[in-house]
Amino acid sequence: MQVLKAHCVSCHNGDKRKGGLDLTSREAMMVGGDEGVVVVEGQPEASTLFTSLAAEADPHMPPKKQLAAAPLAVLESWLRAGAPWDAAALAGGAGGGPTPPRPVALAPLPAGYRPVMALALSPDGSRLAAGCGHEVVIFAVGPAGLSLRARARAHLDPVQSIAWTPDGRRLITGAFRRVMIWDAEGLAPEREILSGLTDRITALQVTPDGGRVLLADGLTAESGVVRVLEVATGQVARSWPAHDDTIFAMTLNAEGTRLATAGGDRLVRVWDVATGTETAKLEAHSTQVLCLSFNSDSSQLVTGGADRQLKVWDVKTRENTIALAAKTSAFTAVVWNSAGPVFAVTDDGSVLRYTDMKAHTGAQSSDTGNERQLGQAGAALYCLASTAGGERIFAGTCDGRVLAWDQDGKPLAAVDVTPAGLAAAAAAATSTPPPPNQ
Repeated sequence: MQVLKAHCVSCHNGDKRKGGLDLTSREAMMVGGDEGVVVVEGQPEASTLFTSLAAEADPHMPPKKQLAAAPLAVLESWLRAGAPWDAAALAGGAGGGPTPPRPVALAPLPAGYRPVMALALSPDGSRLAAGCGHEVVIFAVGPAGLSLRARARAHLDPVQSIAWTPDGRRLITGAFRRVMIWDAEGLAPEREILSGLTDRITALQVTPDGGRVLLADGLTAESGVVRVLEVATGQVARSWPAHDDTIFAMTLNAEGTRLATAGGDRLVRVWDVATGTETAKLEAHSTQVLCLSFNSDSSQLVTGGADRQLKVWDVKTRENTIALAAKTSAFTAVVWNSAGPVFAVTDDGSVLRYTDMKAHTGAQSSDTGNERQLGQAGAALYCLASTAGGERIFAGTCDGRVLAWDQDGKPLAAVDVTPAGLAAAAAAATSTPPPPNQ
C-alpha cells in the first residue's frame, strides 16, 4: 500500500483521476480507468498497474522516473497475493492517521559538511542571516560587503530554514524536529521548541504582526503539514495537512492572509491562513516544486522545480501565464522582488535575473521574459535573498559560502562561512600589516 501511496495516488485519486483511474479504494481500482481493467487478481504479469512500471513500457508509469527493484517487488508480491486492501496503511498509519515519527538519534555532522541551506535578510536590509551546517551566522551588510556580527551553534543537524520577525529583533531557525527563537543582537537563545514537530522544518514564514510563525513540517514521501506556532508561548496552536509529500518552500503575502506552499507532490497550493482552507491548487510542475514567490500584490506566483522549469501563474485563474525559462538544472530558490525583477538560482550554480515579463499566448512556447545571468558560483546554490529594491542579491552554496552581487552582476562578496573560513577571515582582519620597506 505504501508503494501506491508514494508513487501512484498523487495522480490517480478521486480529484485528479489521471487516465480515469482512481487508486484510493479497492473498488475504484478494480473498476480500472479509461483503458480498461488495470488489476487482474493474482496475476501481476496481466495487470497494467504492474506492467506499465517496466522500464520498456509504453506508456510508462510513473511518467518521469523508473521505480527501483525493491518497490516493484513489493507491488508484484501484493498483486500475486490478490491485492489485499489496507485502507489504514494507504492513509498513512493505523486508524488512518499519519505514520508515527521514526526514532532518530542525531550524530555530529561530518567535519566537511557545512552547506548554506537558508538565508534571510533583515527587514531593514542591514543584516544577513545564514544557516551554515548546524550554525547560524549574522553578517552586517555594508558598502564594502559582508562583515561578521554574530555566530552560534543553532542545531544538531543542518539549519533548514531561517526567518526574521518584522521588527528585526528576533531570528527564528528551523531544523530536524526543533525550532529556535533567538535574540538577534548577539544571537542569544530565547526559546527552544521541540514538541509538536514531526520532521525537518523546511520553511518558515513569520506573520506581519510577528506573533506567529508558519512552519513547513511533515514526513518525507508521505505528508507535508503546515503548523502555526505562537512566538510568545512556543506552542503549536494548530496544523493542517497541505501536501502528500515534503513541503519544500512557502511564501506569505504582505498582509499575512494567504500562504502558498510548494510540494514534492508536484503541486502548489494557496491557503487562507486564518482558516487553513485551500483557496487554489496549481498542477505546477512534472516533478518536485522546490521554490516559489508571490509578486508585490500577490496576484501572481513564480514557481521553480526539479523539472528545470520556471513559471509564472495567475493566482485567481490558476493559469500558467508566463514560461520564464527551461534550463538543464533544477531551480532551487526564487525571489520575486518588490521592485519587479525575478531572481533565481539553480543547482548548477547559476544566478539569474528576469525582467520585462510578458504573458504568453497559447501558441507560444518560447521564453517570455528577458533573462540575464548575474553570476556563476561554481557549486550548487541552495538559497537566495535580495534587498527590497533588488540592488543586492545573496546566495548560499553547497560548500559553505555566502556570495553577493549587485543588480548588474558585479561580485560584491564571497565569504567562506565554514568555521575554518570565518577563523581565517577574522585573523586576516585583525592582523597588523608589516611596515613598508625603507
